[in-house]
Amino acid sequence: MNKDGQVATILCIEDEEALLDELEEELSAKGHKVLTAGTSDEAEVILSRERPDIVLCDVMLPGRNGFDLLNGLRRSGKLSDQTAFIFLTALSDREPHLTGLRAGADDYITKPVDLDLLHLKIENTLAFAHRLREGSIAVTERPDVHLSPREEQVLSLLGAGERTVGIAYKLDISEHTVNQYIKELYRKLGLGNRADAARAAIAMGLVKPSGRDLGR
Repeated sequence: MNKDGQVATILCIEDEEALLDELEEELSAKGHKVLTAGTSDEAEVILSRERPDIVLCDVMLPGRNGFDLLNGLRRSGKLSDQTAFIFLTALSDREPHLTGLRAGADDYITKPVDLDLLHLKIENTLAFAHRLREGSIAVTERPDVHLSPREEQVLSLLGAGERTVGIAYKLDISEHTVNQYIKELYRKLGLGNRADAARAAIAMGLVKPSGRDLGR
């Protein structure tokens, strides 16, 4: 269990058995419910019956790689908007990272996995969901925060599940400009990823909840 007493359901998708066992052991020791899969197909079966809070996914998987899996899940609607998706990867080049972000990933952790960093990212994700349930998300903790009309538009589209390219198209601005708005929103609101942004947009009344609870 982490320092705030928050636990999660976490799906780990990794074909390297030793690393998968290590992740399961580490996360279970923190009190989390850990689901495991070695391929994209196995992961999709699990996601058909479970709704994890966080997905940790290797990029280089046998068969469909992690990018293809995430793209398919986003298109089919099989991945909850409230599920944070984090890639684990040995790929350090800029282009693979951009590919993952365009597919809708929330973050990257580079291999070899820094377990302290992994635990911290998980804690932060759960802490935000807890503050939202308690009605004290980062927006209320920062009374001086002010969003411009354009920032509200970007946040509302993030909350509706739009990717950067879709936001750029709808607002008739460049992807670079969208990314600058997103960066500023994260700074102002204390957000860590797109799942946080979706929760903030719902809490601020910019989008309507989908009827599913906002984190467990």
